[in-house]
Amino acid sequence: MKFKNRKVLFLPLMAAAALIVPSVAPATAAPKITVGFSYPIEANTYLKAIGTGAQKTLAKAGYGFYPLDAQLDGNKQISDIEAMITKKVDAMIVYPLDSKGLKPAMDKAKAAGIKVITMNYTVNDSTKAPASPSLAQVQDAFPQRTLAKEKVKYLNQVLPKGGNILYVGLGFPVYALEAHAAMFKEELAKDSKFTYLGRVDNQSDDAEGGRQAVEQALIKYPKVDAIVAYNDPTALGAYSAVSARGKIDIKVIGNQMQPEAVKSIAKGQIDGSWDFNPVESGISLAKLTISILKKEPKANWSKTIQTPAKFYDAASISDFVAWTTRSNKIK
Repeated sequence: MKFKNRKVLFLPLMAAAALIVPSVAPATAAPKITVGFSYPIEANTYLKAIGTGAQKTLAKAGYGFYPLDAQLDGNKQISDIEAMITKKVDAMIVYPLDSKGLKPAMDKAKAAGIKVITMNYTVNDSTKAPASPSLAQVQDAFPQRTLAKEKVKYLNQVLPKGGNILYVGLGFPVYALEAHAAMFKEELAKDSKFTYLGRVDNQSDDAEGGRQAVEQALIKYPKVDAIVAYNDPTALGAYSAVSARGKIDIKVIGNQMQPEAVKSIAKGQIDGSWDFNPVESGISLAKLTISILKKEPKANWSKTIQTPAKFYDAASISDFVAWTTRSNKIK
């Protein structure tokens, strides 16, 4: 009898436990849907902000995030895509270093049933759907001719009599950056007051690389009135080079409004920069991905979303809202 009584008492306890366990399991279960994210280089604060915006938006929808860093190596980005295929991610977001070179790997991902969403995969200035295998994409301001025109307009404001312009690009040929460099040169050529001196390249995508490139350029081009850089770390390096030579009258214009530039603009060093709003780009990438994975109507996602850029200089920099503040609002 004692044994039977214990058995009777034990069974209700087991039943109670069974009721408790299911309520705990979902909180610890891993996300069933995983989205890969291929960074060209994660150390770049602009690209990291895009990834953060995407990651937080995906997490809010209950999706897992699998990031990989190509570290400005085209071959590594190909192997990163292969790693995502092996992991069997459900979708992947890719900002390609070399769209043409990466296409076979992304075609392979598509063949494996993985949804491919891109950033600046095609660089024609259009809101139409991107080329296959990308189902949808986001473009920042680089492929948009509006940015090139705005830069020439700004040069007219700070150099009303015109002048000699030096362009600083990236040593690695990223499609979107090359498209912008070409458009800027075209737009500048339309204004006879300006002379396009030429282009030098930052070989390391950081301030030191920008300093080295501009330092050498100032020897070749003794008369420079403005330096237009593809990003802000490069502009910071350019400012370092011109100030070391006592040429602080040279206008230095950045791009992307990376955190490194905010204080510099406030101090009157870099003259201005365009905020590319990377958090918004990341959110848009995530929303396109979610729409595709949820099998929403094609009209909802088969397109290119263009993220606008906004200019800031010393007069307006106090109005700038930090990217971290924006990303922290995603909850």
